[in-house]
Amino acid sequence: MDHSAPPPSSRPEHVAAQVTRVRAGAIAPGTEGDNLAEETPVALEFNGISHATMLATPADLEDFAVGFSLSEGIIDSVTDMRGIDLLPQCDGVVVQIEISSACEARLKSRRRAMAGRTGCGLCGVETLPEVLRPVAPVPAGAPLPVGAVLRAMRDMR
Repeated sequence: MDHSAPPPSSRPEHVAAQVTRVRAGAIAPGTEGDNLAEETPVALEFNGISHATMLATPADLEDFAVGFSLSEGIIDSVTDMRGIDLLPQCDGVVVQIEISSACEARLKSRRRAMAGRTGCGLCGVETLPEVLRPVAPVPAGAPLPVGAVLRAMRDMR
Protein backbone atom coordinates (compact mmCIF):
# COMPACT_ATOMS: atom_id res chain seq x y z
CA MET A 1 0.00 0.00 0.00
CA ASP A 2 1.53 3.32 -1.09
CA HIS A 3 0.63 6.22 1.24
CA SER A 4 2.97 8.72 -0.44
CA ALA A 5 0.39 9.73 -3.06
CA PRO A 6 -3.11 8.39 -2.43
CA PRO A 7 -5.51 8.66 -5.35
CA PRO A 8 -7.93 11.56 -5.12
CA SER A 9 -11.45 10.80 -3.94
CA SER A 10 -14.08 10.53 -6.63
CA ARG A 11 -16.23 13.12 -4.84
CA PRO A 12 -15.54 16.87 -4.66
CA GLU A 13 -14.68 18.51 -1.37
CA HIS A 14 -16.94 21.47 -2.14
CA VAL A 15 -20.10 22.22 -4.05
CA ALA A 16 -21.12 25.35 -5.92
CA ALA A 17 -24.17 27.16 -4.57
CA GLN A 18 -25.99 30.47 -4.81
CA VAL A 19 -25.79 32.34 -1.50
CA THR A 20 -27.34 35.42 0.03
CA ARG A 21 -24.82 37.63 1.84
CA VAL A 22 -25.49 39.61 5.02
CA ARG A 23 -23.47 42.81 5.40
CA ALA A 24 -23.66 45.15 8.40
CA GLY A 25 -26.77 43.39 9.68
CA ALA A 26 -28.69 43.62 6.42
CA ILE A 27 -29.24 41.29 3.50
CA ALA A 28 -27.06 42.38 0.58
CA PRO A 29 -28.93 42.76 -2.70
CA GLY A 30 -28.95 39.76 -5.05
CA THR A 31 -27.24 36.42 -4.72
CA GLU A 32 -23.83 35.30 -5.82
CA GLY A 33 -22.00 32.08 -6.37
CA ASP A 34 -19.80 30.55 -3.70
CA ASN A 35 -18.19 27.22 -2.88
CA LEU A 36 -19.50 25.44 0.20
CA ALA A 37 -17.57 22.72 2.01
CA GLU A 38 -19.21 19.35 1.51
CA GLU A 39 -19.54 16.79 4.27
CA THR A 40 -20.74 13.25 3.82
CA PRO A 41 -21.21 10.33 6.21
CA VAL A 42 -18.07 8.19 6.25
CA ALA A 43 -18.33 4.72 7.80
CA LEU A 44 -15.11 3.05 8.90
CA GLU A 45 -14.92 -0.76 8.86
CA PHE A 46 -11.93 -2.69 10.17
CA ASN A 47 -11.60 -6.23 8.78
CA GLY A 48 -15.32 -6.18 8.01
CA ILE A 49 -16.30 -4.93 11.48
CA SER A 50 -18.28 -1.66 11.50
CA HIS A 51 -16.59 0.70 13.92
CA ALA A 52 -17.70 4.32 13.54
CA THR A 53 -19.46 6.73 11.21
CA MET A 54 -18.77 10.44 11.13
CA LEU A 55 -19.13 13.42 8.86
CA ALA A 56 -16.07 14.31 6.82
CA THR A 57 -15.09 16.07 3.65
CA PRO A 58 -15.12 13.29 1.04
CA ALA A 59 -11.55 13.94 -0.10
CA ASP A 60 -8.33 12.26 1.02
CA LEU A 61 -10.28 9.55 2.82
CA GLU A 62 -7.30 7.20 2.73
CA ASP A 63 -5.32 9.74 4.80
CA PHE A 64 -8.34 10.22 7.05
CA ALA A 65 -8.50 6.46 7.67
CA VAL A 66 -4.80 6.26 8.51
CA GLY A 67 -4.97 9.26 10.87
CA PHE A 68 -8.11 7.98 12.60
CA SER A 69 -6.64 4.51 13.02
CA LEU A 70 -3.43 5.88 14.53
CA SER A 71 -5.04 8.48 16.80
CA GLU A 72 -7.61 5.98 18.13
CA GLY A 73 -4.85 3.46 18.88
CA ILE A 74 -6.35 0.86 16.54
CA ILE A 75 -2.99 0.49 14.84
CA ASP A 76 0.49 1.28 16.12
CA SER A 77 1.95 2.21 12.75
CA VAL A 78 0.98 2.35 9.08
CA THR A 79 2.67 -1.03 8.63
CA ASP A 80 -0.25 -2.55 10.63
CA MET A 81 -2.55 -1.68 7.70
CA ARG A 82 -2.85 -4.14 4.84
CA GLY A 83 -5.17 -2.15 2.59
CA ILE A 84 -7.81 0.58 2.31
CA ASP A 85 -10.79 0.42 -0.07
CA LEU A 86 -13.32 3.20 -0.63
CA LEU A 87 -16.87 2.14 -1.44
CA PRO A 88 -18.93 5.20 -2.44
CA GLN A 89 -22.65 4.69 -1.82
CA CYS A 90 -25.62 6.94 -2.47
CA ASP A 91 -25.76 7.99 1.19
CA GLY A 92 -22.03 8.19 2.02
CA VAL A 93 -18.74 6.34 1.76
CA VAL A 94 -17.71 3.10 3.44
CA VAL A 95 -13.98 2.95 4.10
CA GLN A 96 -12.91 -0.68 4.42
CA ILE A 97 -9.60 -0.99 6.25
CA GLU A 98 -7.71 -4.24 6.52
CA ILE A 99 -5.49 -4.37 9.62
CA SER A 100 -3.19 -6.97 11.14
CA SER A 101 -4.75 -9.75 13.19
CA ALA A 102 -3.06 -8.47 16.38
CA CYS A 103 -4.65 -5.04 15.90
CA GLU A 104 -8.01 -6.63 15.13
CA ALA A 105 -7.87 -8.65 18.37
CA ARG A 106 -7.07 -5.47 20.33
CA LEU A 107 -9.91 -3.62 18.60
CA LYS A 108 -12.40 -6.36 19.44
CA SER A 109 -11.33 -6.30 23.09
CA ARG A 110 -12.07 -2.61 23.50
CA ARG A 111 -14.97 -1.83 21.18
CA ARG A 112 -15.68 1.89 21.09
CA ALA A 113 -18.77 3.04 22.97
CA MET A 114 -18.95 6.76 22.29
CA ALA A 115 -21.92 8.76 23.53
CA GLY A 116 -22.55 11.77 21.31
CA ARG A 117 -23.90 14.62 23.38
CA THR A 118 -23.06 17.40 20.94
CA GLY A 119 -22.02 17.76 17.35
CA CYS A 120 -23.52 16.43 14.17
CA GLY A 121 -25.50 13.61 15.75
CA LEU A 122 -23.52 10.80 14.18
CA CYS A 123 -21.26 10.06 17.15
CA GLY A 124 -21.71 6.45 18.17
CA VAL A 125 -23.37 5.46 14.88
CA GLU A 126 -21.52 2.51 13.38
CA THR A 127 -23.00 2.04 9.88
CA LEU A 128 -24.39 4.18 7.06
CA PRO A 129 -27.95 2.78 7.29
CA GLU A 130 -28.12 4.04 10.90
CA VAL A 131 -27.38 7.56 9.64
CA LEU A 132 -30.59 7.83 7.64
CA ARG A 133 -33.44 8.94 9.88
CA PRO A 134 -36.79 10.32 8.78
CA VAL A 135 -36.84 14.09 8.93
CA ALA A 136 -40.03 16.13 9.03
CA PRO A 137 -40.23 18.74 6.27
CA VAL A 138 -39.78 22.37 7.27
CA PRO A 139 -43.15 24.10 6.99
CA ALA A 140 -43.48 26.93 4.52
CA GLY A 141 -43.51 30.37 6.06
CA ALA A 142 -41.67 33.61 6.42
CA PRO A 143 -37.89 33.35 6.37
CA LEU A 144 -36.02 33.78 9.63
CA PRO A 145 -35.33 37.48 10.23
CA VAL A 146 -31.69 38.46 9.73
CA GLY A 147 -31.71 40.20 13.12
CA ALA A 148 -32.62 36.95 14.86
CA VAL A 149 -29.72 35.16 13.18
CA LEU A 150 -27.28 37.94 14.11
CA ARG A 151 -28.49 37.93 17.75
CA ALA A 152 -28.08 34.16 17.92
CA MET A 153 -24.55 34.39 16.53
CA ARG A 154 -23.68 37.13 19.05
CA ASP A 155 -25.20 35.12 21.94
CA MET A 156 -23.18 32.02 21.01
CA ARG A 157 -19.96 33.92 21.76
